[in-house]
Amino acid sequence: MHRESDRQPARLSLKRKRTVSDNADTENNPSAQESGAQQSANQSWILANEVVPETDTCSSGPLSDSIFSSELESDIDCPREHTTPMSVPSSWSQFREMVCPLTPFSDRLSPLPTLKWANAQEVWEIMCHKDEIFSQERDENLFSKHPGLQPRMRAILLDWLIEVCEVYKMHRETYHLTMDFIDRYLSHKRDIPKQHLQLIGITCLFIAAKVEEIYPPKIAEFAFVTDGACSENEILDMELVILKTLNWNLSPVTVNCWLSMYMQLCCDGRKRARRAECLGQPDPSFIFPQYSGLAFVQTAQLVDLCMLDEGSLKFAYSILAATALYHMFSRELSLFVSGLQWRDIANCVKWMAAFVYVIREEGQTQVTAAVRQGTATSDANTGSGLLKSMPHVVVDDSHNIQTHTVDLQMLDKAKTRESQIASIEESPSAAAAAPGLLTPPPSSRKSISDHKVTLAGSLS
Repeated sequence: MHRESDRQPARLSLKRKRTVSDNADTENNPSAQESGAQQSANQSWILANEVVPETDTCSSGPLSDSIFSSELESDIDCPREHTTPMSVPSSWSQFREMVCPLTPFSDRLSPLPTLKWANAQEVWEIMCHKDEIFSQERDENLFSKHPGLQPRMRAILLDWLIEVCEVYKMHRETYHLTMDFIDRYLSHKRDIPKQHLQLIGITCLFIAAKVEEIYPPKIAEFAFVTDGACSENEILDMELVILKTLNWNLSPVTVNCWLSMYMQLCCDGRKRARRAECLGQPDPSFIFPQYSGLAFVQTAQLVDLCMLDEGSLKFAYSILAATALYHMFSRELSLFVSGLQWRDIANCVKWMAAFVYVIREEGQTQVTAAVRQGTATSDANTGSGLLKSMPHVVVDDSHNIQTHTVDLQMLDKAKTRESQIASIEESPSAAAAAPGLLTPPPSSRKSISDHKVTLAGSLS
């Protein structure tokens, strides 16, 4: 009797709980009348709650199957007026296109060969899209946002960063990433004092080295090269500011990337691969550099000199690289490998002419030393020819190591030449006052022209 009295309150409380829940459901539902199908669904739900705790949840016997089937039938047989309306379309055809990624469209013809690891057309369109997006972030009038800064300060900063990259044997891509970060950061900010310019530059180099280099220098070394102007904590604090300003977009297609791809497309070693492309066969050797490292350094020197000038902010990276090929090799070659039209690079060709003049006059003394001494093409391809003119460059991947082959004096001469050309265009009579202005270089300095025939012949 005692045990039965102990159990009685438990049974009553259990019934009382059910009564309260039922009353709560009735209060929440304004319409107290329920259809027979809804009542059967509620009864099956109560039955399932009563039976499941007493049986094994992992069992798959006839009882559990019957309970599952009853629940399924109650869900299916439930009238439509008692179900919550869902915004589910009757047809899913409108979502089929969303399964495939939407790649940006570019009207530039793709010069890329058939690739085994990706769709060449999609790769090309993504590269062109990124080039357009990042070029819009680089404001050509950024110095109007910073009254305390001048274009000369930017050139001094970039020239110093080239020296730092050469000392620590960092790659060209690291330097070009640094330059892109600086230009985009200055384009997004306003009223930056000139005292912060070195901190911004070394911090951008610190970020680019961590992105590109396998073994980047330590942060203490970056602080050391500033000669006490920037501390490690200041670099770390500025790093977070720059990353937030750039919205963590740290992978632009730089001028160096475009130039490497253009050189790879126009090299003589890809003649056999182009024959295979005509048959629809992929080119697995495209990812391995096959161009002359010495020819690449010669063209990269022109690019480095041009990028010191603030006028480079007006052009996209792909156009700058294609224009450098135009001046160093030929017009047909640059348009063929870039997919551009002449109207796309005409203004850049005109702007870069002054820098080409300076490079051909005095900028090739170190780079073309191996060519003037009769170095074989095979030596240039392996990098040994480059080592004869630049002994400080390591053998492995030597053409991709940033070297300090341009300076501010060359930039000043290019600016002077640019002003002379502009004055001649404004008043043609001024050409007589500048004798020898348009005189071609001596025959001993036409080593670059010899390469025009070699690389232009690869189109056939």
